[in-house]
Amino acid sequence: MKAHRIALGLFVVVLATVAAAYAQETAEEIYQAALYQEDVQGNLESAIDSYRQILEDHSDKRVVGAKALLHIGLCYEKLGLREAQQAYEGVINNYPEAAQEVAVARQRLASLTQALAELEKEPRFRKIRIASNPDNGALSPDGTKLAFVSEGGVWVVPLHGNVDPGIAGEPARIADVPGVWDLGSMLTWSADGEWIAVNGGTDAYDRDVGTDAYVIPVGGGGARVIRLPDRGGGAHSYRLSLSPDGRTLAFSALELEPSEEQSWSSRYIHVAPTGGGEPQQLVSSWGSNPAFSPEGELIAYVGYPERDDLPEKTKQFRPTGDLWVVSSAGGAPVKLASVDGLLGGPVWSPDGRFIAAQGPRWPRARDDDEIWVYTLSPDASSAGEPTRIVLPRRSTALAGWTPQDELGVFIESERLFAIFTVPASGGKAVQVTPDGIPYYPRWSPDGERVLLRWVRLDEDPPVRMAYVPAEGGDVVEIPWPGRPFMSRVPGGGHNVSPDGKSIVVSASREPYRTGGEWPDVWTIPLDGGPPTRLTNDESQEGYPCWSPDGKWVAFAGWHEESEGDGFGAIYMVPAEGGETRRISSESDGVGAGAIAFSPDGERIAFFSNGAIATISVEGGDPEVLVADVSSGRHSQLAWSPDGSRIAHNAGGKIWITPLDGGAPEELRTGLPEGANLSEFGWSPNGAKIVFMALIGGDAEFWLISDFLPE
Repeated sequence: MKAHRIALGLFVVVLATVAAAYAQETAEEIYQAALYQEDVQGNLESAIDSYRQILEDHSDKRVVGAKALLHIGLCYEKLGLREAQQAYEGVINNYPEAAQEVAVARQRLASLTQALAELEKEPRFRKIRIASNPDNGALSPDGTKLAFVSEGGVWVVPLHGNVDPGIAGEPARIADVPGVWDLGSMLTWSADGEWIAVNGGTDAYDRDVGTDAYVIPVGGGGARVIRLPDRGGGAHSYRLSLSPDGRTLAFSALELEPSEEQSWSSRYIHVAPTGGGEPQQLVSSWGSNPAFSPEGELIAYVGYPERDDLPEKTKQFRPTGDLWVVSSAGGAPVKLASVDGLLGGPVWSPDGRFIAAQGPRWPRARDDDEIWVYTLSPDASSAGEPTRIVLPRRSTALAGWTPQDELGVFIESERLFAIFTVPASGGKAVQVTPDGIPYYPRWSPDGERVLLRWVRLDEDPPVRMAYVPAEGGDVVEIPWPGRPFMSRVPGGGHNVSPDGKSIVVSASREPYRTGGEWPDVWTIPLDGGPPTRLTNDESQEGYPCWSPDGKWVAFAGWHEESEGDGFGAIYMVPAEGGETRRISSESDGVGAGAIAFSPDGERIAFFSNGAIATISVEGGDPEVLVADVSSGRHSQLAWSPDGSRIAHNAGGKIWITPLDGGAPEELRTGLPEGANLSEFGWSPNGAKIVFMALIGGDAEFWLISDFLPE
């Protein structure tokens, strides 16, 4: 029995020895097979898999493991992949006893690090100075010219003139187009360089009818006018793209046979023959910003989630816009990349291997911007992670991709966004806030502080109330209610009560388009107390202001008489809350823009039919104060404290009109000519005017090179 146990034990030992020898032989065999795949067959991917098998299945075989990991690095290096660095570092850190392999890994890592440093060059930015400074445009296919829209026509300018490669040549007007417009490079060239398509014909924001597309022969001749279906709202709905031969136009539009549930935001990719014929809807899911591939076989576009896949609160305002392609002949679309936000663009590289797009701005808002460059698979069925080009400032549009692998992009010039004060008689303005995102500058009743809406993008809620000393200084935040009030822009009001204890605002918890509340009128104590809601309905009240005695709040709103019909009106409500009273009628023609109580509290000024008018707080017929005034949603009004003058803004300037019959005079500030002045207010003693100004921020044309991933 004892002899049997001894024999059995010897057998087990022998079996273990044989198994170990077999395992060692197996690891070596795999290694030799991998070497053959690498060196003889050149099948680097299969070799990497075999080397990895050694590391996973034979982790105790350190001699072979060090060799396997080293060759993984060599294979990756031959493939031009950055994983080679990780493999070499793994040899050095995990196999210190393998002196020969470690030495080779150190040598290769040093060489590779130097090579990658040479490859990882920063993108080069080169501004092209164009004297006419267009704020839109599209690059010609050969990259030598820029087409743009200006002064009712289409122009083409050579990018490199006779003076310097960075100074453009003389622009040539190639066509007059009725109603031509462009907001962010929505026009396009055909790839053969013979045609340009632009938007024109009707108001871009008229949602009841579609706009026309004009296809213009670059060499001269009559334009082809293409009547397109309704394309919904928003400038990004109007991007055009021509097929390489100019025979087909791609665009986004509402459904050709709209359903009852269709909203103006439900857009789809369509194509239409430029020589005449009916449009065809290519995809059944939402999308915009189409772009033909260089060969014309595919159309890239920004696609949105299906309505049923969206959260309830975002069904009217899509939170994402992913990158898709679809065959230009129709078929199943393919998603190339999912994006947390809304992409802009896209544009194809001339060889069709890459797609560039503006990085998403929503839901993130930032002072700089990015261009995302996607590398496509050979069959354009997928895209890898994008290479991100960080721009120095915000971009307004992508203009195209040149054969020399340069991206054309419009980038805003350096800008200053701040609050200023200036003598009411004109003079030299002084900046009183740091550069930031201020809005609604309002004087405190004692004239010692300027209150304002201050935006902090890195905080929640991002909108706060704050103040600065009237002579300038640091921004000091004022207690804000716990609920995340989002004041309306424009029309939020933020007017300070006569006793300086509260402000009145038009605000909502979340924008109504994302499922939040409609903007209502609120009074908010500046000591942090609870707010008071003065209105509560499904309409957009705006431009609230206090009566001089602080007992009333007036605001502008929409009076709906029947479904879909109504008119703008002025309302008053007790400052403590109560019944709302309408004081204007449809015939008064209350237009967009601010309203303001007269200093005696007996009348309210408002914009009406190209003029500034007043109406009694008891109602009645209005009287014209200032004729021939242009106005819109951003228009402001302010009486001088003594009631002798009234100020309004138009064309980026502030105008002051004496009410004894004089003509409007521009308020001189000493700021650069291109400064855009908007929100403003008169100081309590009438000596100064505080205003918001944007200086700079003009679109400039740049070319970006050395950005492609190696």
